Amino acid sequence: MPSGADVLIALLQLYFMLMNLTVERFYCAGPLLAGDTRFLVPETIAFWTDNNPLFLARPEWMVKATCASAYCFLPGYALIVYAAATRGWERMRVPILLFVGAKLYAIAFYHFMEFTSATPPPHPAAYFAVEGPYLVSIALVLMRVSGSASKPKKA
Repeated sequence: MPSGADVLIALLQLYFMLMNLTVERFYCAGPLLAGDTRFLVPETIAFWTDNNPLFLARPEWMVKATCASAYCFLPGYALIVYAAATRGWERMRVPILLFVGAKLYAIAFYHFMEFTSATPPPHPAAYFAVEGPYLVSIALVLMRVSGSASKPKKA
């Protein structure tokens, strides 16, 4: 039976997969425009208008980074869901670490570019309320694959 932490990890991955299949792929296909009623697009536009205008400005690097995330990261998230559901952290360690390394590189690049741009997020707390779950997930997954939190406690 998965632990509470494993359930949280799996739920976060499912959220990231939902974002891959909706907002990120829509963004990759073209600008998100007012009046677009596709799933989660109106909420995305409203939030990012106030909290991340660079996202809506669509610099080329962000489009390419978002497309890479939308189409390349889904299998990694699915692998982590599987590991969390089966407590298969040990046997999935290497592919998970490779994926987390790629995700860490991507997220570090993304945040560096965001905060060094001419239009950094005006409200960092709101920005990280949306981006923070990625960082929390990475930390939890690294704890699981390191073994520090993957073994049941002895009575």
